[in-house]
Amino acid sequence: MSLDHRLRAVFDSIAADAVAREADHRIDHAAVDRLRRAGYTRLRVPVEYGGAGLTLAEFYPFVVELGAADPNLVQALRAHLLWVEQLLARPAEDPFRERWLRRIGDGVIVGNAVTEVNNAAGQTTTRLLRSGDRLILNGTKFYSTGTLYSDWIMAVAVDEEGEELWAMVPTRAEGVELRDDWDGFGQRLTASGTTIFHGVHVDPDEVIRVPYSSGAGHGQALAQSVHLANLAGIALAIVRDATAYVASRRRSFSHATTALPADDPQVQQVLGEIAAQAYAAHAIFTTFVAELEGVLTKVAAGTATDEDFTTIDLHAYQAQLAIVPQVLQAATTLFEVGGASATSRTRGLDRHWRNARVLAQHNPLIYRARLVGSHLLHGNHQAVQYTVGSVPQKENS
Repeated sequence: MSLDHRLRAVFDSIAADAVAREADHRIDHAAVDRLRRAGYTRLRVPVEYGGAGLTLAEFYPFVVELGAADPNLVQALRAHLLWVEQLLARPAEDPFRERWLRRIGDGVIVGNAVTEVNNAAGQTTTRLLRSGDRLILNGTKFYSTGTLYSDWIMAVAVDEEGEELWAMVPTRAEGVELRDDWDGFGQRLTASGTTIFHGVHVDPDEVIRVPYSSGAGHGQALAQSVHLANLAGIALAIVRDATAYVASRRRSFSHATTALPADDPQVQQVLGEIAAQAYAAHAIFTTFVAELEGVLTKVAAGTATDEDFTTIDLHAYQAQLAIVPQVLQAATTLFEVGGASATSRTRGLDRHWRNARVLAQHNPLIYRARLVGSHLLHGNHQAVQYTVGSVPQKENS
């Protein structure tokens, strides 16, 4: 069976169970394992390491399709996909790169432990310190997307000198505690909970001293590309579910123009508008992927410039500003095709808006719009790695 057929069979099975899985709050390891065995987690890994060796343009349609099936799983595996990109950006002769690409080619899945709370912006409180001849990891991370589905965790920490690094830790290592305590109203099954490291021993060979090896120049654009693919997938799911709902609906209103909703020109208009919004979101995303792949090609050739990084950064933000409103509007408009039955929990049609809204919240659009506008006026944008933090509370005098 071809890669396309294998993956689409898994996507279909995941889509069929998505509403029930959310209703039961079921962290479905079996679904992730089916994706692993079908090859989803190694699509970008070079063939010589056991992957499919796909280009970005070949790869992202599969991410969009999984987003249409269940956007929880796209988000849960986002850290894994971005880790593959980090590895691909490292020098070809790097033994760390080769070791990890082979692991992922063999089926290993990687989660993350990056974000903290009660830390200042840019500050990392998790520590990887030397104790005799051992490295010991201590700290607490929040929003650790995908860790409950993963085999390894990439944890951001600092050493004795305050230097930031990646520490790769087996999920089942002694001292690792994983909590499924993410309580957002959307993306409920992304396993984006708390990760606590209690004196975890870390192999020195599994530490990278320069974590953002691919450079901040296109790191933001890569990170946003997964969100955008997921949103494009949600848009397709909205069209799919709204169409299926109307096609199966026998109940109508006395003031409708036809007996069956499927024959009602007004209902047909709503479906057409939703389809146009999904098309626009997908077209914008496809254009952005082509631009991003062009930058990655230049990075690999060593010819990428600061202007390239600035441009792809801003284009990522503009794609967000265009796609998010389209998908959120489609997710709301779909309810115009029916009555109160459209709000039934058994249908789960509200999940599309909830999931899209939470995806959009990861990177508030107001800041993206300001950065784009500021650059248009002053040409002052620089591609940087943004961080999140809190203002320290003042001590009582």
